Amino acid sequence: MKKAITFILILLNLQMSFAQEVPLYEINSNNVLDYYGQIATANLKPASTTVAAQIGNNNFIEITDTSAAMINIFQLGDNNTTLYQNINSYPGKADIFIRGSNNLINIEGSNSISDGMKMNINANDMTILMRNN
Repeated sequence: MKKAITFILILLNLQMSFAQEVPLYEINSNNVLDYYGQIATANLKPASTTVAAQIGNNNFIEITDTSAAMINIFQLGDNNTTLYQNINSYPGKADIFIRGSNNLINIEGSNSISDGMKMNINANDMTILMRNN
């Protein structure tokens, strides 16, 4: 898994190093996608990072966050479900590490109390419901 993450990071760095600004008069069918990619990158909000990794069978992660800042979810085991839903304007920052099987984690919302939350679960057959307003 470490090799796969390293490979993905290398590919992203290569893509960014080959990107260059294209003047409008040089736009053609070969570089139009690069041009629109530059526009999209320039108009983005500050960068957010979301990492979801799973090792095991029948795992499920769903992240719905309108203002994510940094969400990291790792599931190690079988039949785990993690639902992270944040419709608040407060940016979500969380590290969630689950080791075990048949766990259900449901987190709704984010606030100053849950800012920078780190949750480590080492168990089987657990249900955790967390609601922030």
